[in-house]
Amino acid sequence: MVYPWTDIVNSKYFTDPLELLGEKSFGSPDDIPDDEIGTPMQEFYRDKTIFLTGGTGFMGKTVVEKLLRSCPHLKHIYLLVRPKKGKDIQERLDAIFEDRLFWRLRAEVPDFRSKVSAVAGDCSLPGLGLSETDRATLVKQVNIVFHGAATVRFDEHIKMAVKINVCGVQAMLQLAREMKDLKAFVHVSTAFTHCPRERIDEEFYPVPLKYENLIQLISETGDEELSEMTPKLLHEWPNTYTFTKALAEPIFYLLCSTVVSTYREPVRGWIDNVYGPIGMLVGIATGVLHTHLINLNTVTDMVPVDLVVNSMISIAWSIGESGKVEKAINKIENNTLV
Repeated sequence: MVYPWTDIVNSKYFTDPLELLGEKSFGSPDDIPDDEIGTPMQEFYRDKTIFLTGGTGFMGKTVVEKLLRSCPHLKHIYLLVRPKKGKDIQERLDAIFEDRLFWRLRAEVPDFRSKVSAVAGDCSLPGLGLSETDRATLVKQVNIVFHGAATVRFDEHIKMAVKINVCGVQAMLQLAREMKDLKAFVHVSTAFTHCPRERIDEEFYPVPLKYENLIQLISETGDEELSEMTPKLLHEWPNTYTFTKALAEPIFYLLCSTVVSTYREPVRGWIDNVYGPIGMLVGIATGVLHTHLINLNTVTDMVPVDLVVNSMISIAWSIGESGKVEKAINKIENNTLV
């Protein structure tokens, strides 16, 4: 049974996510003494440098905002950004921070921009398209990696989907292995990676095709022929998105269902797109959409983006505190993508 959100919030078993995370915002960085002790999670992020891919997207922007607002002693954030639509990486970074999402941050932490830098790169390119200088900087300085970049188009050509969603993860892991003081690596995936299964548990499932074989296939086959082969390659998977995401497991990963607007922070109800269910709601609200076919027996899996972001930040903290990242990276090297 699916309960209304109001019933959940009013339940005696409900704990506000912000209380769980020790949420704390500040009037000005100057008001925070360096020796002030924060929550265990805030202390974990003290003096840490973060590398984030997908930072220009819906979820990535929310991660950046949350970290800068809630972790006052965070050292720096590097965002992987590619030039797009005639804009260079600095212009794209400037455009990101004009979003309403960052209004609260600008008021509470006025000099937050000094802690964010853009790094030119592209997850569809070998080695993430990083320059030697930028790669050396990341290897030397980064402590925590959040890999959120992906192509989420259901109709993406399989060659591009593999380059970004499989080879991109492989390149990120290779970079992570070189990092001198890596504490945590978190890969953002989807709860629908193994959608052909009726039930998904917290475990890694086999896929019908080895990623090495698929990478070799797309490198040796033309686009038109690959398009014809795609339905057979996908087996039971409905699209290239979920299929390539499944190939990129296992790793430290966070599985999200359909991510929608913010529940509470930094502002209620913020979203920057009309994809998926949001597009449907906009269509209904504007009177454009009058009917929609639904299955009354299924659960609508949606989650507010700020709760997902809080989970991402918590997972990195948990991994870092456990001290298991080196062992896990070595295991990944021996069994999967590296």
